[in-house]
Amino acid sequence: MPKHRLSAVALLVIALTTGGRAEAGSAGKPIWFYRVESAAGQATVFYPSFHLRDSRVPRPPITMLDSVGRLVLEADILEAKTHRETLMPYLLGPEPRDLATLFTATEVARIRARAACNGLDGAVERLRLSFIATIVALPCPRAGAGGDAGGSYEEGLELAAQRRGLKITGLETAEEEFAALAALPDRLFIGEIKELAAHPDRADKTLDRMIALYNDGDFDGLYDLMLSTAPKNAADRKLFMQKVLLDRNHNMVERLADVLAEGNALVVVGALHFPGEGGIVDLLKQQGFRITMVDGGDGALR
Repeated sequence: MPKHRLSAVALLVIALTTGGRAEAGSAGKPIWFYRVESAAGQATVFYPSFHLRDSRVPRPPITMLDSVGRLVLEADILEAKTHRETLMPYLLGPEPRDLATLFTATEVARIRARAACNGLDGAVERLRLSFIATIVALPCPRAGAGGDAGGSYEEGLELAAQRRGLKITGLETAEEEFAALAALPDRLFIGEIKELAAHPDRADKTLDRMIALYNDGDFDGLYDLMLSTAPKNAADRKLFMQKVLLDRNHNMVERLADVLAEGNALVVVGALHFPGEGGIVDLLKQQGFRITMVDGGDGALR
């Protein structure tokens, strides 16, 4: 096994979970979009987003919304914040859990340290294992990375779309997103937590590699990195891919039918949903759409 490898659970947690604000990155660096054109000539622009705060990830200017008439998000973030109670069962268990029955004292200490830096030190025993895996996989918030006060990039985009009077659509509910991770068996998360607790530097090293691939527009490379660490057990691997990616990809493309028919929209979805067999690009090509990658770093969506 190569050094500094994380499992696919951690990679998906980092790349698919909506996270904190990512500030503008290196000036002049390309920011890659997909332009999807129907046989009738209607064009829709897709932004494969990196759902995690990090100043190394460049973001397109909010003014790109001036080029479209509709914003489509992976999930309606503002709606989710209005109904936080629907997400609590996916984050918190009904009773406190004795972590010492599953993890060593060293592992528990590292879990608590990651929880503390994310402001969750008082709730560790109540957290679901899927959520513990999330906070252990994610790096601690960095000073100057934007913090949570301003919300995520996607939330800022949604607020800007509201101010412009754009139609806003969520392809999934936040509950559906959390349910996808919750559908995985606890044993996958336990193994992942142990791996990360034993090698706490690996999350940061993997994040470095992911950002490099993402900034280069190498979404296939990002996907291959995830596949190389997916569960080796055939049944677990199939369940993992089906629940966390493939089912959601099919659902999102199905719900995009009216958007693609009308065109003139910006669609923002996590980058790992696009590559591979059964990915959004593959599914759209099967339906006859013409897809090209374009640099939208200047905010002018063409």
